Amino acid sequence: GQSNPALFKKIGDHVAGLGSLNSFNPQNLSNITWAFATAGVSHTKLFEKLSDAAARKGEFIETQHIANFLWACATVGYTDERLFSALTPVIASKLDKFNLQNLANIAWAYSVANTPRQDLFNKGYAGALASIEKDFSAEGLAQLHQWQLWQQELESGIELPRSLQAKCRNAFTSQGFSESKLQNDVVDELKATGLVLDEEVLLGSGYRIDALVKIGDGGKVAVEVDGPSHFIDRRPTGSTILKHRQVARLDRIEVVSVPYWGVGRVEKLGDEAALSTCKAPRWSELQKVVIQ
Repeated sequence: GQSNPALFKKIGDHVAGLGSLNSFNPQNLSNITWAFATAGVSHTKLFEKLSDAAARKGEFIETQHIANFLWACATVGYTDERLFSALTPVIASKLDKFNLQNLANIAWAYSVANTPRQDLFNKGYAGALASIEKDFSAEGLAQLHQWQLWQQELESGIELPRSLQAKCRNAFTSQGFSESKLQNDVVDELKATGLVLDEEVLLGSGYRIDALVKIGDGGKVAVEVDGPSHFIDRRPTGSTILKHRQVARLDRIEVVSVPYWGVGRVEKLGDEAALSTCKAPRWSELQKVVIQ
């Protein structure tokens, strides 16, 4: 069914306005965040309240509740470092009790949050993943590919076995994709200015980008036409944040996001100053198309 934003806002306002969450147990905290994330609804004050309670309590007993809570926070793009750090020892102490999807969800959530924890993500964690390699779903394998990319970002030296890495990459790159009318319109406008570009480009990281614009002496800019599924309340989802960050850091390509609510505005996730000071030839033509 469809979510009811007004109802979720009312619930969020009520819980966020409570003086204390002492009467909420870990399952309550997990269920609320999971409900909001799966409905595609965010409520910053609510997530702040719930995360603060979870970080202070640290009383999660059921592994499912931990995994769901962190996955939900990462999904809506709420990545409070204090929360992820506080739950690390809890996860580490129960590592052998998590099922395979929980392990994948946790790995993905920490990748989005970009909270390095060598006391959790070490050779032991990689070994735990490798021991159940044959049981992961395609979704779980895709999440682990992004976790492995995160380890490359961190230069941690932690690697999954080659066979598992290959399965993860294959699952990630095999995910379906489709071109939207907005995407085609933006690409057509870019081409009309004379810019040279390639469409639906598969990068070395395994990410696929909408358009790769060639500028200057071998320079490239990735243009991502981000539709409604890439945002929650016009804030990028965890998946969007992770993709843009990893493309920029691992493929070393600037990412320009064109949000669905207006081709007339470009959002550079991360360092906007870098975008405004870009001096690459023909950058002005690109700006004229997507910035009005």
